[in-house]
Amino acid sequence: MNLRGEVRQADMLWLLGSLCGLFRIPFDAALLARDYPPPHTLATLHDAARALGIRTGHRPLLYADWQKLPLPAIAFLPPPDSTAAAAGDAPRPDPGPTPNADPNTNPAPAFDPLLIVKASADQLLYFRPGSQTPETLPIADAARQLAPELLLVAREATVGTDEHADIAGFTPEKKAFGFRWFIPELKKHKSLWRDVLLASFAIQLVGLTTPVFTQVIIDKVVVHQSNSTLVVLGVALVMFMLFTSGMSWLRQYLVLHTGNRIDAVLGSQVFRHLLRLPLPYFEQRPTGTLVARLHGVETIREFVSSAAVTWCWTSPFLLVFLAVMFAYSWQLSLIAVGLLGLIALISLLVAPIFRDKLNRQFMLGARNQSFLTEYVCGMATVKSLQMEPDIDKQYGDLLAQYLAAGFGTKQIGNTYNVIANGLEQVMTLSILIVGALLVMRNEGFTVGMLVAFQMFASRMSQPMLRLVGLWQEFQQASIAVKRLGDIMDMPQEPHALIPQREAAGKAYLTIHNLAFRYGEQLPWLYRNLDLAFKPGHLSVIMGPSGCGKSTLAKLMLGFYQPQEGQIALDGRDIRNLAANELRSVFGVVPQDTVLFSGTLYQNLVMAHPQATFDDVIAACKAAEIHEVIEKLPEGYQTEIGERGTGLSGGQKQRIAIARALLKRPKILIFDEAVSNLDQQTAEHFAKTINKLKGQVTMLFITHQIPRGLAVDEVFSFGGDHQHTTKVGVVGEEKS
Repeated sequence: MNLRGEVRQADMLWLLGSLCGLFRIPFDAALLARDYPPPHTLATLHDAARALGIRTGHRPLLYADWQKLPLPAIAFLPPPDSTAAAAGDAPRPDPGPTPNADPNTNPAPAFDPLLIVKASADQLLYFRPGSQTPETLPIADAARQLAPELLLVAREATVGTDEHADIAGFTPEKKAFGFRWFIPELKKHKSLWRDVLLASFAIQLVGLTTPVFTQVIIDKVVVHQSNSTLVVLGVALVMFMLFTSGMSWLRQYLVLHTGNRIDAVLGSQVFRHLLRLPLPYFEQRPTGTLVARLHGVETIREFVSSAAVTWCWTSPFLLVFLAVMFAYSWQLSLIAVGLLGLIALISLLVAPIFRDKLNRQFMLGARNQSFLTEYVCGMATVKSLQMEPDIDKQYGDLLAQYLAAGFGTKQIGNTYNVIANGLEQVMTLSILIVGALLVMRNEGFTVGMLVAFQMFASRMSQPMLRLVGLWQEFQQASIAVKRLGDIMDMPQEPHALIPQREAAGKAYLTIHNLAFRYGEQLPWLYRNLDLAFKPGHLSVIMGPSGCGKSTLAKLMLGFYQPQEGQIALDGRDIRNLAANELRSVFGVVPQDTVLFSGTLYQNLVMAHPQATFDDVIAACKAAEIHEVIEKLPEGYQTEIGERGTGLSGGQKQRIAIARALLKRPKILIFDEAVSNLDQQTAEHFAKTINKLKGQVTMLFITHQIPRGLAVDEVFSFGGDHQHTTKVGVVGEEKS
């Protein structure tokens, strides 16, 4: 839509919930709110509706035929300061600055949506957000009071002739990631590409007239010394030059503007896909390699929306120029075609060599980035072990290999460019010599025609020489497509906004006959494992390192799939739940708490973006970190470094508890949360956990129970045998 503004979260949830009710689609506001944190724009409303299986579109309000318009539809009341307000309406007063808003930003105005459910000959029946009472609006007043566009909605067809994914028992064929993946997004900008094509057509037409004007000046004006004609032609050429410059600027502006829009959409789609890949994918690949592959999006987009499109709109005119050239002289045309064909042949021969060089350069660059990422993140270890000289030498060797590969690639390209440009110069010289012979034979081929032909040949050779650079860009883009395909062809974790189970369950977690190992050649971590965790209890999973305690937590979260048996949540196999629905039940306090650059408040609300400040304070008080934060110079707005630099281990663990509690989980997992804490801090940490008893089911994974932890039951994992023994219920574990 062309409207610019925000939609309040409550309004968006009400709208989508109402539409799901009308279309008989299950709806869970919590699932939706978790996937779409505020602020919400009209684009967010589109995306969320489509994720729920609701098709959306828009139509200008002025052209709406209410009697024929498919309902329901969504209209918007423009915000007080919106330019969408009807002309003649009195301006509404400025509401003043928004509380807690960033003073450096101007928040977008909020639209008030209306759900239109019925239209008669003279009035509309609609509902306001949160209201159960319908209201009416005269159709005559609709265009004056409503924003200029409507949002049309309809339910997606569940089964169609080509919608094989919706047919039970049918596994759809997944198309491999490639250049065609970008085509749908390019098609969304048809009108802009049409304007680009028209601008290119105008430029090429002017390109046809310029050589003709040059021929006339040489053969007619100079010979007959016609000053008036020279002035007219000169002015025309200047006008053509200015027109060409303006159209070229406009064309390039449209290409760049559209390219940026495509880049934004495709980049976000790739990153969204990456976020929904299973955890083992990230564990098996270096971080630097993944980052290098993500950079390929821009490389591909630049090729598809810029270089390739540019060549596509200029290449058809090659035939036009070629036809004109043959009309001038078939002998000179054969010379031009032969040499340009030779350039094209060399391009094909060089392509495999260039592709191999590029591939090696990419791999070495990704290795360099992985090396830097790994050692920069572990700089404390590097310095404590005095590894700097060895690391410096290793990086120097890696950098030398990368630079050598880059030099080899550039040399191939440089040699190719020199040969291609040399052949073009040979073409120019050959046309000049043979053309001069034709002129001297006095067979109707004039000096002006020779100059015009040379200009036509130059205009035809430019796209061919551009093909030289385009071919190199294509090789780079194809390498990027192949690398990016490793991400995009990987199946995502199941993700759904439509609820699949009752949200009011008690989260009774059971494990039956479970067996798991990391690979077919690796030993079993456990087999025939049976466990049951009672709601509201604090259960300890205890055992030596390497016995599979933390792996069990990852299995519960759906990070890995067991080879045998099942894990059930309220009696339902978790493999039948979407990943986001399953993990909404859990909160995790890991051994190494990861905090991100930003404020403490930003780190806390990451788990629950809709949480209020009071919710954050309540969670921090429950985790006994509120008083510590209050004593900081800027309180909750205190900036922390990457990974929580400046905070102690105990403080980070309590922040992790607060963040997990803010998520309002039904099961809270402490995965070796006290292993890095001293005994005194661990005991105080245990007292904090004891205060949470009865509020949430807690699973405490550890190799040693901290003193003072009020445990309900302990499950002991043996180091040499693959089964679990229930030790019993204890009130307080003394270690």
